[in-house]
Amino acid sequence: MNTIELTNIPVKQAEVNGTKLAYIEQGSGETIVFIHGEVSDFRTWMEQFSAFSKDYRVISYSRRSHYPNENDSNYTRALHTSDLVEFLKTLNLEKAHLVGHSYGASIVLMAALENPELVESLVLGEPSPFPELFDEEGMPLLSGQKKGFDLAVRLARIGDKKTAVREFLHTIVGIDVLGLLPAPRRRVVSENAGTLLPMLQNYYDSPVSGEELKNVKTPTLLITGELSPAIARLGNKMLKRSLPNAEIAILKGVSHGLQMENPKGFNQIVEDFLAINKNTADPAKKQQLYEAIF
Repeated sequence: MNTIELTNIPVKQAEVNGTKLAYIEQGSGETIVFIHGEVSDFRTWMEQFSAFSKDYRVISYSRRSHYPNENDSNYTRALHTSDLVEFLKTLNLEKAHLVGHSYGASIVLMAALENPELVESLVLGEPSPFPELFDEEGMPLLSGQKKGFDLAVRLARIGDKKTAVREFLHTIVGIDVLGLLPAPRRRVVSENAGTLLPMLQNYYDSPVSGEELKNVKTPTLLITGELSPAIARLGNKMLKRSLPNAEIAILKGVSHGLQMENPKGFNQIVEDFLAINKNTADPAKKQQLYEAIF
């Protein structure tokens, strides 16, 4: 799908931690909350929104400083985590399925660690890395990623936002992807380019240990792109070692873009995962899910 439409879906606002977060919602039933990643906003999830609203109440919100919210000088993972927790409480979402991508997925995981009572299940699409989990094998990958990010930071500081975003996306996807995006996706990236510098300045600010993550008992699905950079694939493996109730599914033919690159496959993986955890799936389905490449 190359269009990102909000036709007939009103944009609402929730007051959270002294700021207002824009969000959209549709459907009824159990709640799924979608949390977007870097240089993005609530429109990232439109393909999932339309698919899951048939059976669920679906909510997608734009994080602090992301379109169309006001800019905020504070941009840390801890603050975005607190925003998510308060957002769930403000909307009286006592138990929600949380689906996050990249930076948003790391926020989702931290929220589940701090407030497990609010979370029914977790779907984590290649969370931004937690350096404390990486061993000697992963250190060169972290170093290489940081080198790409440092270049993006230097470009952003001299005001070249477009090239900064290009270098950032190249680092996390593995190819020069900006020019390959359909026009609506490029517009979303452009309208959130101002969040890149504050995010990268605090990108590795999450001192979460493997021991702490062992306390996350929530059913968790880690989704990895078949073609994703090695650091993303290794990051999910490290998380699976630490999370006691986690599995990994591989999404065929895509890199870090996951739900945007293969929405049909992504949606099927998540749909099956939710059915398994509601005990409405065929008993053999779980093994099939984690052995399959969609």
